[in-house]
Amino acid sequence: MELLACPKCGSEWFVSTRSGERMVFQMDAEQQPVLAEAQTPSATAAPINPNHIFCGACTWQGPASELVESRM
Repeated sequence: MELLACPKCGSEWFVSTRSGERMVFQMDAEQQPVLAEAQTPSATAAPINPNHIFCGACTWQGPASELVESRM
């Protein structure tokens, strides 16, 4: 599966929000979220909004359309 990465640091991991309960995910080449294994969505977790996601490794935040092809 081809994954997209953060345009700032190259990480393939993203979160749905910076605070509170969040979803951890990756984005496939079609800009669709792929949940981390063994993660079940919680009713209180922030939903994934592809128009505003957060890098799990650096301070980048923005729309999935700005993600780049992963080099990993």
